[in-house]
Amino acid sequence: LFRSLGSGSSGTLPAMSDYLSTGGVRSPEILVNTPRRAEARPSSKDELFLEGYGRQFGEKMTYSIGMTYGAGLLSGGFYGALLGIKQGGATPKLFVNSVLNSCSRYGPALGNQSAIITMYYVGFYNLISFVRGADDPGNAAGAGALGGALYKVAARSWQPVAKYSAASCVFFTGVDFVMRGGYI
Repeated sequence: LFRSLGSGSSGTLPAMSDYLSTGGVRSPEILVNTPRRAEARPSSKDELFLEGYGRQFGEKMTYSIGMTYGAGLLSGGFYGALLGIKQGGATPKLFVNSVLNSCSRYGPALGNQSAIITMYYVGFYNLISFVRGADDPGNAAGAGALGGALYKVAARSWQPVAKYSAASCVFFTGVDFVMRGGYI
């Protein structure tokens, strides 16, 4: 069968015979001789890590949302575990069920909430930085306040809007201070 498909008088396939004899297929000559650009490799370990405020919008958004979702999930799960331990159960199976139910109730709720507020924060931060033309701690405070307020804007009262706005303003200003100071 292969002899009838092959080219030339011998009737063998060049690629197939190359593969069978060497375990791989040779690259065509044009690909072997193509000039390649040298990849810039980091010269030190410090260059391997992302710089805090030099990130692009998408990278910053993805990284920030992932970090706050994970932190919210862990802290909410821990709080739920404490409530489940406090509630207890009549048997060991009911005790474990109580702890797991509480963890799965509070963990994802806090994770989702913190991720959404962070998404609003990053968007407002970049918008405020663009409009003001400056990159200073005032951007973080304003973006945090707007992000928290936007999260609770559908509330029936202004009190939850004010609470979330103030809390996220303080939180994101603190995170901005810590990142700018190089404390972490």
